[in-house]
Amino acid sequence: MENVMILILYLAVPSLLFSAIGQILSWRKSSMSSKRNIPGPRQFPVVGRVHDLNRFCMWKTFKQWADIHGPIYRTSMLGQQFIVISDEDIAQELLVKRGHIYSGRPQIRALFDHKTGPGYVALMDRHDIWTRQRKWVHAAMAESHRQHFYGIIETEVRRYLTVLMLDPAKFHANTREHCGRIMSRLAWDDASQGKANGDSADCTLGQMSVSGPIVNTMTPLWSIPWALNPWKKFERAREDNQRAWWLSSFQISKARYLRGELPADTWSYRYFAGLQKQGNMDLEQDAKEEEFASCMLGFQNLVGVITICGPLQFFLMAMTLHPEWQKKAQEEIDRVCGDRMPTVADFADLPTVRACLKETLRWRSGVPLGVPHQAERDDEFMGEKITKGTIILACEWSINRVPEKYPDPENYHPERYLEPTWPSYQEPLTRYPNFREGKGMHTFGWGRRTCLGQHIVDDEMFVTGASVLWAFNMTKKKCPVTGKDVDFDSEATNAHVILEPLPFPMDFAPRSEKRAAQILSGYAEVREKLRV
Repeated sequence: MENVMILILYLAVPSLLFSAIGQILSWRKSSMSSKRNIPGPRQFPVVGRVHDLNRFCMWKTFKQWADIHGPIYRTSMLGQQFIVISDEDIAQELLVKRGHIYSGRPQIRALFDHKTGPGYVALMDRHDIWTRQRKWVHAAMAESHRQHFYGIIETEVRRYLTVLMLDPAKFHANTREHCGRIMSRLAWDDASQGKANGDSADCTLGQMSVSGPIVNTMTPLWSIPWALNPWKKFERAREDNQRAWWLSSFQISKARYLRGELPADTWSYRYFAGLQKQGNMDLEQDAKEEEFASCMLGFQNLVGVITICGPLQFFLMAMTLHPEWQKKAQEEIDRVCGDRMPTVADFADLPTVRACLKETLRWRSGVPLGVPHQAERDDEFMGEKITKGTIILACEWSINRVPEKYPDPENYHPERYLEPTWPSYQEPLTRYPNFREGKGMHTFGWGRRTCLGQHIVDDEMFVTGASVLWAFNMTKKKCPVTGKDVDFDSEATNAHVILEPLPFPMDFAPRSEKRAAQILSGYAEVREKLRV
């Protein structure tokens, strides 16, 4: 094995040398240019500043540099130019007002053809496939939200509460499966795929992250010949398996639709009904169109897992670490809901719950680096040229810690959305705070690349979070030997582009014997609707 790795490194040397020569020439050219108006940390030949960036928590270094160099600065990594933004107004100017320039996506080396192919709408460049998929997904999400996702979220939450009560130690994996079940049910009417969906989402996210395969940062390694390239072999197998799963789910759903067995509240039903409205009564399509549709539905399904399960786990953490806010939210729920589980219909009456949820995403950013944009052509900002291909990062971790907008930013303060003395407060409280609109909504991206799933995040986070508070008291786990609380690192994460916390210890206890009985009876009422 050691000999193979040495051979791999030798094969990579020509690519590394070619890259190094190019970067030295680029560095010399930039060093001779006039003084820059956009500041940044000192750059070194070839490497730029990649050598002192921890790829498992890069956002923290970016925040440190923002504190030194200001709300917009330049840096580079192995020749790739970056603009890092830590100010909402600057991000609005570049990524929204100039969205026609800054809406490209950078190449993620460990993925095949994600900029041009049909598999990853959120990671594509802007072209016809992107336009078709985004338009369809937007319409499907909007209609589902008008119907509040057909009660599917509430049904699955009843199962989730029972799982938490019966097997609380596995809450981390079960939260991911819960999110996977909701999306699989909406996409294919097959919630039994929830665990596989969650695992697939996590693996895909790992491949697209700087903390994932080393080729995402040491890009010349990707050029190693196929026979000796473990990264290409792994990704080929992973993507082939994922595409086969999506296509199989698509074809099973098509057969069920033609037999009249597919529920009308699924996205696949909507797609097939649309084909028939166009005159394609038998749903006959060539392989390319089936691939297009199965990837569109499959990726819509996958993204809804990774954007929700991490924030939900951070919310459970926040309630454990801040019992005073857990109690305030429970008192509000008891006053409004009494003995019944909360539903989306209670949204307007539970502002404290919503404030706790929103503050969770500010306190522990789900996308701390932001999803990167890329300049699609040359531009100028602050009197300085930004060249085509430059990657723009609106660093969420930094933006959420601007003290003028979020005082005492390192600490958890849901009251910043509930009390008029805080800069982030908005009225009316029957509407704000939420995840769809208003102040602090940059978590879901900017401009033409804004996430299309804000509505399902809003509904699913609210119903799940409120229901867990209704059902359980959440506390730190006790050491069985000393009886003391078991502490943990609240910033320990999987370091993906969209974060999940690493598994941490906590306990769930039904709030009363009566509540425990209600959890079980609530599950029994929906048991026949579920695929377990």
